[in-house]
Amino acid sequence: MANILTATGRRLFWPVPRWRAVQEKLFLRHVAHAGRTEFYRRRLAGEKIRRLADITALPLSDKHQLSAAGEAAFGCSPQEIREWVTTSGTMGKPLRVPLTKGDLNRLAENEAAALGIAGLATGDNLIIAVGMDRLFVAGLAYWLGAQRLGAACWRVGTPHVAQPELLCSLLDAGRRNFLITVPSLLVHCPPPADRRVYHALAAIIGIGEPLRAADGSANALAKRLATNFSVPVLSTYASTETCATFAEGPVCRGGHLNPALAVVEIIDAQGRPIDAGRVGEVVITPLGVEGLPLLRFRTGDMAALYTEPCPCGRTTPRLGPIVGRREQLLKVRGASLFPAAIFDVLHSLPEIRDYVVVVRRRHELSDVVTIHVQWERDAQAGRERLQQKARAWLKISPRIVSASALELKALRLSSGSRKPPKFLDLRHTTSAEDRRAAASR
Repeated sequence: MANILTATGRRLFWPVPRWRAVQEKLFLRHVAHAGRTEFYRRRLAGEKIRRLADITALPLSDKHQLSAAGEAAFGCSPQEIREWVTTSGTMGKPLRVPLTKGDLNRLAENEAAALGIAGLATGDNLIIAVGMDRLFVAGLAYWLGAQRLGAACWRVGTPHVAQPELLCSLLDAGRRNFLITVPSLLVHCPPPADRRVYHALAAIIGIGEPLRAADGSANALAKRLATNFSVPVLSTYASTETCATFAEGPVCRGGHLNPALAVVEIIDAQGRPIDAGRVGEVVITPLGVEGLPLLRFRTGDMAALYTEPCPCGRTTPRLGPIVGRREQLLKVRGASLFPAAIFDVLHSLPEIRDYVVVVRRRHELSDVVTIHVQWERDAQAGRERLQQKARAWLKISPRIVSASALELKALRLSSGSRKPPKFLDLRHTTSAEDRRAAASR
């Protein structure tokens, strides 16, 4: 199989001074373009940006500001727009993002480089078990990237991942096959009678969920999938607003930054830059975007950036696993944790088929965590093991409620989110009845 690196993919191997020089040139060009929008023209008045090191002089921006600005933040005319995508709306009103022809080409190059890190190459098959409808950018991006690499695509959506006979029917024994999907959808995919059919599967590429612990090792979800499928389980991270992807290969520690397409900062709660290796909020300036050019966009996601050499030979920094969102930090009787830590416990228990974690506010210093669980089997034993692991791993004792598939579906629909969430944050929307119930526990 020919493993053809795209131009941006080759840059990831350049000596650091070389790609930094290119990045700085692209950054200054991007600042000039963003500064022509009404939104940034007002915010950048008087700022003199002459080099990449001046980036901290630029104001931070976030989704709420961009939503309020509307078309004032657009860097293109209506006639130049070729595609509309939106954010999921998990944390509020969805943001509309216009993509120009140039943005679509950039998206193809971005995903081609990311999929190339995972190992996809010309002549391979990519099974895209991700939605391409409802204005999602993900499925579109992966398809564009695979086309740029010269790989063949199966666009099957999510139903195939829970039906092994359908999934296996797509695996071509004469080619390498890669599967990209939301990884937790595969947890309860029953193994086929003959596991050898999975030998044609080269790797699983997970999106939308963390697959690594804070130290970079595989978390419970990744371990289960690696055991069930006997293939590498790789992670990617991206956001609709930035159209920038951070992807890992089998030996990487974290997802590689593509310096031609983004500048990444990690900041603390006060908005100040923090050192490499420390967890903070991810801030991205996506380079070369035409439709919605962003400067220092606060993603709300919490992670660390690693700068030491990577075993894969690429020289760019890597973004570590997303440990949670800034707004989702929980405080439970003195313990502080993000929902991802709870998910890791849940994924470690085969007795659990599905779940939704709901958090309500007890008082300013403590939250109430309720886990609604659909049991695969042995509910009583599963409940006891879940409580034991929660106390040992998380130092909390959550409330556990058994639920049917229909009840979990109703919970998710109540969020109003386009994506079916596994976490509902009701700390700021609880009723008086909810508060009384929480206080009585």
